[in-house]
Amino acid sequence: MDQKLVYAFPSRIDMNPEQSLSLVWQPGEDPFASSRVLEENNALQTISLQPDALSREECARVIALGEKLPRADGRVELGDDAYRVSHIAWIEPAPEAQWLFHKLGVLFGEAGKRYGMDLSGFVDALQYTVYGTGQHFDWHMDLGPGTTSLRKLSMTLQLSDANEYAGGALEFINAPGFPQSRPVGSAIFFPSYLAHRVTPIESGTRRSLVAWACGPSFR
Repeated sequence: MDQKLVYAFPSRIDMNPEQSLSLVWQPGEDPFASSRVLEENNALQTISLQPDALSREECARVIALGEKLPRADGRVELGDDAYRVSHIAWIEPAPEAQWLFHKLGVLFGEAGKRYGMDLSGFVDALQYTVYGTGQHFDWHMDLGPGTTSLRKLSMTLQLSDANEYAGGALEFINAPGFPQSRPVGSAIFFPSYLAHRVTPIESGTRRSLVAWACGPSFR
């Protein structure tokens, strides 16, 4: 459903001699009788599940790529070391991984249309993430300073079978009915500004692939 403006901002805002902002209306403009209409986008607060984003064989290839890379402790831009406890490796677009970038390019292209987002590509490498017993990632958003401010659409792809670990639930604020039983190869897409967390692993190991599509700044 589209919405007509009840008050329209002017096409120009200037600084007056007193160094305060001044609204500048063009001839014929009436802020209370504007004909401008804005289109609603009800997808911007939703989380979408794609069950068969990658096949089981493709997931095994991703795990093989991630396991042979140097592993580092997961870190966040803000918060203490206990805020995020996990291990990560970065999958760069080397020749053996380019098939994965192409595959995700298609998936993000389709998801971007559903969300009505203007996406340009990946700024970050792909993150292979491993959570062991007791490890977790507390409430956070994927947006942050620097290059992370370019993130618009996030994806988490399930690489582990549900019977390989207990705990480790991916949770979102205001999405209590979100399904936690997800098959290997299923992908979760969500706007990067939605707060989410991974609860502590109770037993076993949880593996996932995380990626962020970037684009022009939100306006």
